[in-house]
Amino acid sequence: MRTKPGGGTRGEATFTRRKRRDQLVDCTIDAIAELGFQGTSVAEVARRAGVSKGVVTYHFAAKDDLIFAVVATIFDSIKESLEAALRGTSPATFVADYINAWVDYYGTHTRYVLAVGEIWGNFRDEGGHHHFGPQAVAGELGVVQHVLELGQAEGSLGEFDARVMAITIKAALDALLVQLASDPGLELEPYGAELVRVFERATRKE
Repeated sequence: MRTKPGGGTRGEATFTRRKRRDQLVDCTIDAIAELGFQGTSVAEVARRAGVSKGVVTYHFAAKDDLIFAVVATIFDSIKESLEAALRGTSPATFVADYINAWVDYYGTHTRYVLAVGEIWGNFRDEGGHHHFGPQAVAGELGVVQHVLELGQAEGSLGEFDARVMAITIKAALDALLVQLASDPGLELEPYGAELVRVFERATRKE
């Protein structure tokens, strides 16, 4: 096995580097969730991680690189969680299952969703354009629309514009995130249950 100077193996060095990057991403998520996007600096991330700013910039050359790593981590987490929650769902139960999956994620990964909400609204390029816009959720909306259309085709759901309904459900969930950001003590379960009732009524077959 090849070793690096000092006796450590290349594998150990890679593992250590990955663990440090993960720690810095985690500290960034905490900082953004607590202080907002504008209040989070490389210095603040370094302070929370107990390292120097140089350690942060060694792993992430600029704050933008760190933010992109944060978004990738959160998106991977969301994908894994929703896929697990929606495994085995059917078009007839999808509306309730989808809403409940997101509401559950808000409750179990609150700092993740608060952080990504801050990033979504404030992370811009040099031209002032948002790094993440409608295209970032286009795939998810496409899936929701497709399942709604399947429900209509099989007769388990009523007549409505599936694209508009998909966008409206997602917008209602985004509004819940805004409420959670302003009221950390918000009771998610009854809020989510009401959303389920509203959208089941809107999509059911008469």
